[in-house]
Amino acid sequence: MSIRNLPKPPLEYDQAWADRLVDQIELQFREVDRPASEGWTITNDTIDRALDCDSTSVAEVADVLGTLIKDLVQRGLLSDQT
Repeated sequence: MSIRNLPKPPLEYDQAWADRLVDQIELQFREVDRPASEGWTITNDTIDRALDCDSTSVAEVADVLGTLIKDLVQRGLLSDQT
């Protein structure tokens, strides 16, 4: 997710205050615009997005979890970089 700069406030606002507020909000966006966790590596996996909760195996649960982690890395919510 990429955060763009916020628009400048209208000229009738106190510009110094408004500029500081916009800068603080943009800084907060940059702080939260990072992956929640880093260093995830998935090996020996098979893409599996179906989990039969009545009849499954440890290998199937591991494949579903691996698929979920890969999807989260692809969306930028987790990172495979350390």
